[in-house]
Amino acid sequence: MHEIGLASLGASDEDIEKLSTLYWFTLEFGLCKQNGALKAYGAGLLSSYGELVYALSNEPECRPFEPEETCVQPYQDQTYQPVYFVSESFADAKVKMRMFSAKIDRPFSVRYDPFTCSVEVLDRPERIRNTLSQMKADLGVLHGALERLA
Repeated sequence: MHEIGLASLGASDEDIEKLSTLYWFTLEFGLCKQNGALKAYGAGLLSSYGELVYALSNEPECRPFEPEETCVQPYQDQTYQPVYFVSESFADAKVKMRMFSAKIDRPFSVRYDPFTCSVEVLDRPERIRNTLSQMKADLGVLHGALERLA
């Protein structure tokens, strides 16, 4: 989820700490539902067989992934986590992260450009207008392609 990285740009130290905790409980120790089954996707879980077995057992507490709650949960770096957060799906986690990130007070906005694999800082009206113009052109191309297929 590059959402966490984007959200950190221009964020306060307090918000960076919250994003760091979200990173810990998602990309390192995240659990997700898939076809009704609990699955691990966090790198910390996938690289530790013992914690993976523990996380998928009935021993730890599993809570729904809600960024506002997850970001203030203390975590362990010396032993297994007493609490894990479970996303309903990757799509759900992404939507929730975007909503959480949108609430972070920053002096500018950022946008990831998947075509150039770069981050655009939207801090001036002319930059925003240029980005909107490019998006409008891209939407025109997509609309034309869809019309030809219809």
